[in-house]
Amino acid sequence: MAANGEKAAGGEEQEVDFAKIPIKEAFNLLNSSPAGLTENEAIKRIEEFGPNKLPETSVNPLLRFLGYLWNPLSWAMEVAAILAIILLDYADFALIVGLLLLNATISFVEESNADKAIKALAGALAPKCKVFRDRKLKTMDAEHIVPGDILVVRLGDIVPADIKILGDEDEEEEEHPMQVLLQLLSMCC
Repeated sequence: MAANGEKAAGGEEQEVDFAKIPIKEAFNLLNSSPAGLTENEAIKRIEEFGPNKLPETSVNPLLRFLGYLWNPLSWAMEVAAILAIILLDYADFALIVGLLLLNATISFVEESNADKAIKALAGALAPKCKVFRDRKLKTMDAEHIVPGDILVVRLGDIVPADIKILGDEDEEEEEHPMQVLLQLLSMCC
């Protein structure tokens, strides 16, 4: 069995549900231990899997604006504008085109404001975390954690990635600091 996205012995990729496997098997699949990773191993894994952050996508603003002119309502208004030109009704043509551009402009501005708010919220989510590296507890940016890292998460902390909770598997959860095994499923795919 291989970790998500890793190739099994036969060369096939297999998905692993880390929530359902024992902790020892998770350690084996991720080549980790309760002491955490070494700094050198973490560097290798960040090169292999990349940083722990969402990919940033950017769209040309002009193309995004023109996208608001490409929908059924806009098509109906565009047909109406063409008919107004054919009938030589310039006033209706100007009104229809003005409304079409006003609608696209309002939608563009509202989406731009929403994108800015989302980016601001994303920047506030789990910027720092506590990780065992080289058998020492270190505080670092969450984007530098990798599959196999051991994290310390306290009550109320924002969890910076998909994790597996360490401890006795039959033990009930208590409200105290927990050590957790990072399994960044999205990075392993």
